[in-house]
Order: sequence, then structure tokens, then C-alpha cells
Amino acid sequence: MKHQSETPIAPGSIQGEVDAAHGDADAMFLARIVAELGMPSEPPAVLIGSGQNSVAYQLGDRILRLPRHAAAERDLVREASTLRAVRPLLPVPVPDLEVRRIGSQLISLHAKIPGEPLSDLAGLTIGARKALAVDLAAFLEALHSVPIDCPEVGPAEAPSSEWHRLLAQFEDVAFPLLSPDVVTGLRKRFSNFLATCDALPQCLIHGDFGTGNILVDRGRLSGVIDFSGCGPGDPAYDFASLAAGLGDGFVDLVLEYLPADTAVRERMSFYRMTFPLLDILYGVENRDPETIHAGVRAITM
Repeated sequence: MKHQSETPIAPGSIQGEVDAAHGDADAMFLARIVAELGMPSEPPAVLIGSGQNSVAYQLGDRILRLPRHAAAERDLVREASTLRAVRPLLPVPVPDLEVRRIGSQLISLHAKIPGEPLSDLAGLTIGARKALAVDLAAFLEALHSVPIDCPEVGPAEAPSSEWHRLLAQFEDVAFPLLSPDVVTGLRKRFSNFLATCDALPQCLIHGDFGTGNILVDRGRLSGVIDFSGCGPGDPAYDFASLAAGLGDGFVDLVLEYLPADTAVRERMSFYRMTFPLLDILYGVENRDPETIHAGVRAITM
């Protein structure tokens, strides 16, 4: 789920904001949720995130998430279970999800974690960047050390199965929008990756460790949110997500504080290559030409 600017939603405009984000809840239902939770109607709800799977609001000092479909509901329940298992093992706060059903709508509620999403590194001195790198390395080392065989994490799928399925989607949706030469190169990279991916390191990863899910307060890591993609995977995927937002140079700094993995940068390069393809999938599924064009441009640059 990508974070958007925090714009207050006046009661009379809630319906329009939800419709614009293709939300499932109308203004009356949002008001019903607030009432059933026993929360005051003021300050007004703030739409803070909207994605393919869920929409999120800030209600005072709490965060409300509404899954859009049955699969997203299942993922939310799994996310809450995973967070209960990993929370005591992590060095910074993560959401403590209260999941409940109001009418036919499953919701989650959790206290807002202090800090703001890390948008970029602007304004941070070299010393501050090193301190943040230490924080991020400590978080990822702790998360990646959680045993993946605990029941809350769920069974691990063979990486080749997951990537073969994703490649089939790219073949159907994304590759027809790209030039034949680009597609040939992508297929070669996938072929090389699929030949070895089942032998890659596996640990518990965040799965969407981008800047919007990393919270900072006065330059230091204050929390991490949105564990909907959390599960068994290659730790390089989290570093690739971080590099996509903050650059390879900063990730190199983070890696200095972690055990050496000489092949991690090569795998990061592969995963980063898939991100624009995922953007194209998302854009086609949601009829978002701007996202489609951005994905195509990123691949062909």
C-alpha cells in the first residue's frame, strides 16, 4: 500500500475521497465504523493510503485499515498473526493489529506509531545517514533472524513456483507493451534466476521495505509498518526495495553493518528489474495509464 499525502477529509467529502480511491466503504459506513468503535467523530478522518488491496485512514491517534476483497482479508488476518509472533523480537515498534468485523467488513485498528514516512535522505548529514543505516541494519537483521518454521509465519512456497507464476503474468500483461529486444533480455534474466532461485537463502522478509513503510523521528528509525507482504523470502528482496527508494549507495552503507553476502547485489539487481513490471501489472489491473507508462519507461531507460 502506497502512502499518500495526509489530507483531512471533511464529513461531507468522505464519499468523494473513497470513490476517488475506488474504496469499498461509503461515508455512512465509515461513520458507522467510527461510532461502533466508540471513537469521536472529530477530528475528521484522514485518508493516508489507498492501494489495490486496502484503504487506510487515520482516526485521531489510531490507524484504520479496510481490506478491499476476500484475499486481502485473509492476508490481513495472517499479517496480524505474524506481527504477534515477531513484535517481541524487533528493535522498533511495529503495528499491534486489532482485527474485528463490523457488519460484513473486516477491519484492523492499531495505534499510530510515532514518526513520519521516510521520503528521502535530503537534509541528513553523513553522520545522520550512518546512524539511520545502523538502525535499518539492526531491524533487518532481527527480522531476517526470525525462524520461518513458526506456525504464525505460514508455509513457505518454493521460490521457483512463485516466480514462474509471476513470469506468466508478465508474459501476458507487461511484455506485449515492451520492445522485442527488451523482452528477450528480460526472459534471459528470468531464465538465469529461475535456474538457481530455489537454492537462495530464505528467511522472514518484510516484502515491501520501501520508504513509505519506514517511519523516522528526528532522523532515527522509529517504526516499520505494513507487513502485508511479510513471509519467507530472499533477504535481498528487502534490500532491493530499500535501494529503489534510497539508492544503491545508501544500501551499501546499510550492508556494511550486516554479515557479508557476496551475491546479494546481483540478486538485488534482478528484483529491482521486476519492480517496474509489477507497476505495469498494477496499472493494467487498475486502469491507471500513468503507472503503466512509468513502468514501461523505467524498464526501457
